[in-house]
Amino acid sequence: MPPVRRARVTDFPALAVTLARAFHDDPFWRWMARPGAGYAQRLEQAFLAQLCYLERCGGLIHTLDQDVGAALWSPPGTWGSSALAHLRHLPDLLSLCGLAPLPARIAGIRRVQALHPSVPHFYLQIIGVEPRAWHRGYGRALLDSVLDQCDKEYFPVWLETCNPQNVPLYQHFGFQVKHEMVLPDQGPRVWCLWREPIRPTAGNRLS
Repeated sequence: MPPVRRARVTDFPALAVTLARAFHDDPFWRWMARPGAGYAQRLEQAFLAQLCYLERCGGLIHTLDQDVGAALWSPPGTWGSSALAHLRHLPDLLSLCGLAPLPARIAGIRRVQALHPSVPHFYLQIIGVEPRAWHRGYGRALLDSVLDQCDKEYFPVWLETCNPQNVPLYQHFGFQVKHEMVLPDQGPRVWCLWREPIRPTAGNRLS
């Protein structure tokens, strides 16, 4: 298993391609992005913008050798859903989803963000692995690298997913579903999950 490392800015273009492939058929991104010609390129542009924005805002971006996967985290105190943050993302959102769907997309995102906990926590914004490298343990390595830190520093973790297959996988790592809702404009169902830190003992490490 290649070691997990901090991503460099020079990794971002390759990671944007990796994430676009990983989330090509994800229900949330299918809802967000305009379909048709250029769909993959719109996803790449959106992920590149998010990588750059997260890096500027004190985020934590992990990857693996050959850029086969990435995990985008907001440590405690670095995530925000202010009006200014929405304005900064507006050009990228417009490019991704188009003008007509934009109000419903922003409304859906804000509904989910309103559920965000106020207590200090780590926020897993995105985790994805190149499809050709699925089922090889890369996702677990990316997840464990920060979950171990959260347990040591006793921080909870928050994430959202629109893929129902992900819910039991996250539950295996100690997450619990806290909220469930359907996004507007024929959007997908979203699950919001929360993980309390685990006090390390001899018998409570996940296999």
